[in-house]
Amino acid sequence: MAKTIVTQFGEMLNYDNIVKISVVTNWEDAEISKDGTISPDFEMIGRDITGTDNPMGVYDTPEDAENAVKALYKWLSSEAYSVYEIPQPQGADN
Repeated sequence: MAKTIVTQFGEMLNYDNIVKISVVTNWEDAEISKDGTISPDFEMIGRDITGTDNPMGVYDTPEDAENAVKALYKWLSSEAYSVYEIPQPQGADN
């Protein structure tokens, strides 16, 4: 039975088709504060067997994104065969 990952965006990914999960810094959607500080997003990306990068989750800090990847890895390394939902950042609108 395949493992299914539900992204923060409601997309369902079959883990059997994912070849790499990583965190990337997204400068395109970076916000600029009033004092000129640039704050990028940190995205969990799952690359599939076709080479397509699938956004799985967006986080404010690299630590939050890495913790989300670790939680997914922990779930994947278990013997559970079910659905995993990528966690929303704290305070995010659902």
